[in-house]
Amino acid sequence: MSTPSFAVAILGCGPTGAVLANLLGRLGLRILVLEREPEVHPIPRATHLDEETLRNFQATGLMSELWPHTCEFGEAEIVDEDGAPLMVDRIGERDNPHGYDGSRFFDQPAFERVLRDGLRRYPQVHLELGVDVLGIDVHADYVVLTARRADGESLVVRADWLVGCDGGRSLTRGVIGATMTSLAPRRHWLIVDTLLRDLADDAALPGRFRYRLGRERLSIFAHGIGRNRRWEFQLGEHEDAPDEATVRRWLARDLDPDRLEITRIAKYAHNALLATIWRSGRVLLAGDAAHMMPPSAGQGMCAGVRDAVNLAWKLHRVITGRASHVLLDSYEHERRPHVEQVLRGTLFIGARLQADDALQRWRRRLVLRLVGRVPPLLALTRRLGMRHPRLRHGCFDPASRWHGHPLPQVQVRRGDLDLSLDDLLGYRFALVVRAECVTPRLREWAAGHDIALARPGVDFEAHAADLLAFLRARRLDFVLVRPDRQIFGAGDVTALPRVQAAFDARFAPVRPAPREPVTSARPSR
Repeated sequence: MSTPSFAVAILGCGPTGAVLANLLGRLGLRILVLEREPEVHPIPRATHLDEETLRNFQATGLMSELWPHTCEFGEAEIVDEDGAPLMVDRIGERDNPHGYDGSRFFDQPAFERVLRDGLRRYPQVHLELGVDVLGIDVHADYVVLTARRADGESLVVRADWLVGCDGGRSLTRGVIGATMTSLAPRRHWLIVDTLLRDLADDAALPGRFRYRLGRERLSIFAHGIGRNRRWEFQLGEHEDAPDEATVRRWLARDLDPDRLEITRIAKYAHNALLATIWRSGRVLLAGDAAHMMPPSAGQGMCAGVRDAVNLAWKLHRVITGRASHVLLDSYEHERRPHVEQVLRGTLFIGARLQADDALQRWRRRLVLRLVGRVPPLLALTRRLGMRHPRLRHGCFDPASRWHGHPLPQVQVRRGDLDLSLDDLLGYRFALVVRAECVTPRLREWAAGHDIALARPGVDFEAHAADLLAFLRARRLDFVLVRPDRQIFGAGDVTALPRVQAAFDARFAPVRPAPREPVTSARPSR
């Protein structure tokens, strides 16, 4: 029998792979997702979502199902060894443009189940669970994957493109010859995941995300969602993982450990790593396969989801013949510097909290108490630690001052329907333009490139944070925004021909996509 063929094969169905598969499915591509584990891992690995990542999950069209599995993150605090507060700050991006108010805790297993179930909306997307990929054979125009199902059945498939979302031990990364570059020494930690036996005991626990600057070690308490509560304890460079009796003594500082069900005790390393290359020919990396970072700022999974939202539409444009393969070079050009800046912000936070001897601990306590009491210092620390850099180089009109900035998401009304701007525009290019600037020729150009045309005040009304006010404040008549909600180009009406030319230089007009061969939904031997 012929080898089943797909436009894109995705290795790994964690959050990054699952978001990527949902977006590519939404765009109509034939996708295969291969995941080693037969079930979603029941214990959360990540616990935090920032506002941009919430917006990125929204792009899957599944936010109504995902939202109930989140709760407000609120404030984080740093306390000394006796529990006295040194610094308290609300976790969230000030004046963020993404349409969400503050970071949130989330239930990762529940999110992954929703995302996997979401793939059922797309009959051309096939999810294979419990599959071990044994080999990847890369050709000039396609990739062949050899795998084995849990029952021992062999599986051979062909894909035009392969995206490795297969984690820190990525097989895909080795295939393209990428290695990991370290930006900082690794630190060893012990993670302790628990469930409250009685939710009433929550009143005895810290009400915030907490860093405790202990005399022997730094520790973290994360409230989590539902009954999930997590502690993390820093270990010395050569310190072995303690036994459970010792762990229970550590937990007893906050709560009688008999009131908890311990679900996991594991030693792991905080790494600060970037892959040397993210693409080679038909193979790309995303998520932990491309970068790993300490959890100090809660950005590891967020970065992977940003990868997926940046990459999906680019793959679609290339596969459907609307852009050359060069477009995919912009994926690494945009994402790698961004990840590096976020990673350095994470390391900045970690460096403020680490201390290896008595003098360092004394200095740490002094500095953090000062920062907590002086608002300008707190604002500076927040800016250096929670970095949200713009995208400067990549698929943009570089002459536009606002390129690489996110378009604000506002709530809008269209007819009798209330919805968010992103849901109105969809995961596609959109031209948000003042109504008086629209001409028949502009309409024809937008339609030819499958660009949504949106006229504030005519096609929709904004409830709050009026989009017209955003345009007026920046003297903009139009904004051409990418599917990932980054501004491709913007300006007054005289700049419109220049931005159109920059777009035309990168993208061909829409033409019918080639018909794909009909193959079995379940790849055969």
